[in-house]
Amino acid sequence: MEPAAISKIDLRILDQLRDDARLSWRELGERVHLSSTSTADRVRAMERSGIIRGYQVLVDPAALGNDVQAIIDVGLPPAMNPDEFESKLVTRAEVTFAAYVTGKADYMVMVDCRGAEGLDAFIRWLKADAGVASTESKVVLRAVTG
Repeated sequence: MEPAAISKIDLRILDQLRDDARLSWRELGERVHLSSTSTADRVRAMERSGIIRGYQVLVDPAALGNDVQAIIDVGLPPAMNPDEFESKLVTRAEVTFAAYVTGKADYMVMVDCRGAEGLDAFIRWLKADAGVASTESKVVLRAVTG
């Protein structure tokens, strides 16, 4: 699939929306030097074309009591169906991101947990209920981006 051609103005709009997706059309237009109508038209066109796939709310996990963040490399047993694992994984509230990856692990799973006990419970679930063969966990000490 060919990447969509995108103008410099549209790139500026995307930069502004990455910083604050709640900007009004007027505020966004002022920042990129367009009218609110032109700005709205450009954003809607990028939504229709799939350049903008959606908007999200960023939540502070610690404010919800999830004070331990971890990245878990997951290895599946050779006979396990990846679709089966993925369908189980998406049911867990602790999971904030998961990706099928290259390398030693089959998946990289990012989680927000309530303390070390929550992380331990999630890893136990991965092995007992989700049927994974191996895990390697890394606790996040400090986020650099995002």
